[in-house]
Amino acid sequence: MTSIKAMTLAVAASVALAQNATAVFATTIAPAVETEATSFFSSPVVSAILTILALLYVFLGLAIVCDDYLVPSIETLCEKLKIPEEAAGASFLAFGSAAPEILLNAVATAEGKIEAMESSLSAILGSAIIAFALIPALCTLVAPTSLMISWTPMIRDSMVYIASLGTLVYIMNDSQVGTWQSGLLILVYVGYMLIIFVPIWLRPADPDRHDEFITPAENHMIDHALAPHNPLLATSSSKGYGAVHAEEGAAEPAWLEPVRKVIDLLSRPFRILFAYSLPECGVDSPTRSYYPVTLVLSIVYVALLSAAALYSTRILTAALNLSTEVAGVTLLALGSQIPDTIASVSLARAGHADAAVCNAIGSQVINVTLGSGLPWFLYTLFHGEIHIPYEQETLLFQLLAVIIFAYLVLNLRGVFCACFSKAKGFYVGLSPRDGIALLVLYVAVNVWLVIKL
Repeated sequence: MTSIKAMTLAVAASVALAQNATAVFATTIAPAVETEATSFFSSPVVSAILTILALLYVFLGLAIVCDDYLVPSIETLCEKLKIPEEAAGASFLAFGSAAPEILLNAVATAEGKIEAMESSLSAILGSAIIAFALIPALCTLVAPTSLMISWTPMIRDSMVYIASLGTLVYIMNDSQVGTWQSGLLILVYVGYMLIIFVPIWLRPADPDRHDEFITPAENHMIDHALAPHNPLLATSSSKGYGAVHAEEGAAEPAWLEPVRKVIDLLSRPFRILFAYSLPECGVDSPTRSYYPVTLVLSIVYVALLSAAALYSTRILTAALNLSTEVAGVTLLALGSQIPDTIASVSLARAGHADAAVCNAIGSQVINVTLGSGLPWFLYTLFHGEIHIPYEQETLLFQLLAVIIFAYLVLNLRGVFCACFSKAKGFYVGLSPRDGIALLVLYVAVNVWLVIKL
């Protein structure tokens, strides 16, 4: 219990450090860059194209630092603390997946501008739209069979996310967010952790039972998704949330090889920078013992890259006359969900349905509770209440509720059919037709948002 509390405090301190670093960025470097970019590229089309390319490159850097350094450092910490994999996967490791959204909101909150906060909040809600619609849709299209999902963790995380979203709507109802309101979101996260950890703590001692703990994977998801014949994650769990077993992946199509080479070439500047500034935390790495340094510095890197993404999006919205909500729910959300999307598609192709779909949804609970609550709590402690117009986010909340409802209905359709038929047994999962329906719904929601916002 003490070790878990220490880790939570360490993560909070790292977020605070990143928030201070990006506050300096927001008040010094970013305004100058934004002014120069606006004046240098007089053509809106040229400015938009170059800004989109810059955004994609920033998102590539985010994916690399999260996949190669942040998540392995958290994995190592969980291993040192002997946290069972079934708990770590849905708690601390999900923080690594949610880090872009959390620190994006930290950057926007540190800046103190309403437009930036609206963009970051829209990105958090847009990430949920992707997690409940786009990622399951893509997974069903690449999976060798229909996605069969463990219903208990799926229902648990979906219900907790609905509770988190309801709490967010409640505290934003008057467009004013104070210390106690943001603290309420953090309490929801604490309750989520208790739901996960209490059954483990109360589990009867079994001398024949050997809990499996997190072991940092030698092969990361981005590399696995692009490299042929790479083994999947080096972890395994028979009961864990999103169980993954090491096995060989299928042969990759021929066209993927040039794509891999191009991405490898473009990613070299980031990889060189991170290699010389961040200690590696791999299983056989000699610098593995420096994982706390990697954890803190990788969070700072994610914060700085999130700041760059935020200001690039601002330039793009000015060039294309987009609203901040549309930019957040599309560009920022898509970029921040790149690591989860790559990982989920890769796992679905290998036949790991739980790990492909459920982990992406579990991280959304942290997006809302810590992604919104923690930066707001730290800001309101020193600067007072935050004003965020609730009316601008109402449509997002409504459309997100529709997507969550559709996701649950499609997943639980087998249960409903079993209740009203003579068939024995039932399944929880998604078929390719369900995936197409979710994909159409995702596109329709985004088109509707662009029209309305």
